[in-house]
Amino acid sequence: MSAVFRQHIAHPCAWKAEELRRDPSWIYELTSAEIAEIEAALKSVNKAGVPVLKMRARDFPLPVTAPRLREISRQLEEGRGIALVRGVPVARYDDADLEKIYWGLSVSLGVVIAQNTKGDHIGHVRDEGLKWGQVSGGELVRGYRTNEYMPFHSDPTDRVGLFCVQKAKVGGLSSIASSTAVYNEILARRPQALDCLFRGFHYSLRGEASGGIAQITEYRVPVFDYFAGKLSSRYVRKTIVQAATVGGVPLTDEECAALDLLDELVKGDELRFDMSFEPGDIQYLNNHVAFHSRTQFEDDEDPAKRRHLMRIWLQSADARPLSPIMSRPHGTKSPFLSREQALAREASATV
Repeated sequence: MSAVFRQHIAHPCAWKAEELRRDPSWIYELTSAEIAEIEAALKSVNKAGVPVLKMRARDFPLPVTAPRLREISRQLEEGRGIALVRGVPVARYDDADLEKIYWGLSVSLGVVIAQNTKGDHIGHVRDEGLKWGQVSGGELVRGYRTNEYMPFHSDPTDRVGLFCVQKAKVGGLSSIASSTAVYNEILARRPQALDCLFRGFHYSLRGEASGGIAQITEYRVPVFDYFAGKLSSRYVRKTIVQAATVGGVPLTDEECAALDLLDELVKGDELRFDMSFEPGDIQYLNNHVAFHSRTQFEDDEDPAKRRHLMRIWLQSADARPLSPIMSRPHGTKSPFLSREQALAREASATV
């Protein structure tokens, strides 16, 4: 069980929505020189015939853009924990080339890992006509395969990137919030709720590990965890509720009240920041200090105009230290690589 930390955190990552509206320094508009360099790197990697999964930073050289990428990495860990890269010329390229551009930019921010049991390292976020939580292929369907509203959550990696190739006809807004600011608000309003949030919850593994859809994490995972001088967060209420259901241990009234408070705060106008993804936008988030959400959307009847995002999960050497539990939020049987595993794999691949 994580010790309960009760001190207000004054840090750039504890932002509120109005701060993002006032100060757009978290938005990085690509310059013409940077775009030209990215396109030259794409030509180079295509000429060399390097498959996207084999690409390393050396295969996609970006000396002009590198200082900007270092600043983005710093922003993700030491700043607000969010960054938006704007201006990738998506209309000029097909999906295969866009994957390489996305990968080439992202490998400067961490090691790309698979984000599902199919081994997809670049996920294509589209409405597949499925319903969240239904069983498909022996697994519980995740929200990104639907057009449904996705409540605020974080992903089980250091960083997540979302690259907009095509936006929805209606809806599909990206909503983000500082989990650190949520913590501060709970501390100010109802500090006793922090007890069960630091104690944490079991999570459903959704059938993504051996054991079927009834398997849950072998230990509780804190919503908030204070370790090595840093407050980190991990939250997906949907899978917490699923774990309580399949595990046969219902959430207590105290636990439900704490989760309800968190949800109320994170959806409020003071903390929630909504943004419309435009084609060519890449949003990067630090999962340890930011929650993200998506509004429901409606697609165009033309398949070529339907909402399409590409997603990347990153484990980063630049990220904060984590407690053993937070470093493996899906447990020891997780199909997803931990930071240590990802960095070790990358080191062996570059020898």
